[in-house]
Amino acid sequence: MERTVNGYLDKHLNKLSSVFKVELTDTVKVVIAADQRRFTELVGEDFPDWGAAAALKERNLIIVRSTERFPGGKSLDELLGHELCHIAIYAALGKKWLPRWFEEGLCQMLSGEWRMSQDVLLTRAVWGGGLLPLVSLESVNWFGSAKAALAYAQSYQAVTAMTRDFGIEFYGQFFETYRESGDFYGTFFRLTGYRYLEWVGKWQSETTRKYRFILFIFDSQLLFLALPLLFVLIYAIKKMQSRRKLREWKRLEKLRHDGQEYTTFD
Repeated sequence: MERTVNGYLDKHLNKLSSVFKVELTDTVKVVIAADQRRFTELVGEDFPDWGAAAALKERNLIIVRSTERFPGGKSLDELLGHELCHIAIYAALGKKWLPRWFEEGLCQMLSGEWRMSQDVLLTRAVWGGGLLPLVSLESVNWFGSAKAALAYAQSYQAVTAMTRDFGIEFYGQFFETYRESGDFYGTFFRLTGYRYLEWVGKWQSETTRKYRFILFIFDSQLLFLALPLLFVLIYAIKKMQSRRKLREWKRLEKLRHDGQEYTTFD
């Protein structure tokens, strides 16, 4: 197991060092808890029950639930990559604050955690009660599991949009500038051309429009709702085609009879 863990950490560390332009010189320790009691002892009673792992950034320590209790179908590779990313961000920023959605989205994107089910989750949210405000994700640890899953899905999509808009090299430059200036909002404006809340609002409205017009056939509940409408539409089209054919047959039949009645002879 130790060799496997070290292999995963080395792989993710190479990627994180390249993106964030920072070297982690201190040893990162990993503890895989033998049971839930041990996990709770290490992370504390307030840690959410939907969480699979935690990073104690100040101690360069990653704590993972027992492998039998990984929630959400995530692999050890993904969990280690995610938590190592938290530690790398902490080092790259010089221990400065970063919006929770920004940090969680980066950790998901760089550890390769995205699932198709998260797209379905966003679609349902847009068609239901709406997306969560990105700035509300600071309190994600106190969310229930369903709300937390939506929060993480939004975080991933927001960071993906940011990467598309500004490029992967943006993060290294942003972290360096922010670390030196200590001004998150000023750094964001200088490097993106947007005020922080302006960009957040833009992402929120664009994502709502995008998912409002997407129907995921992989979502069985949406498909169940759409099938009756689809059958009605097919029936109506067939009915119109049948009537059109019947009218054409009558027209041809009339022409044939008219031709027989007015035949002339030389």
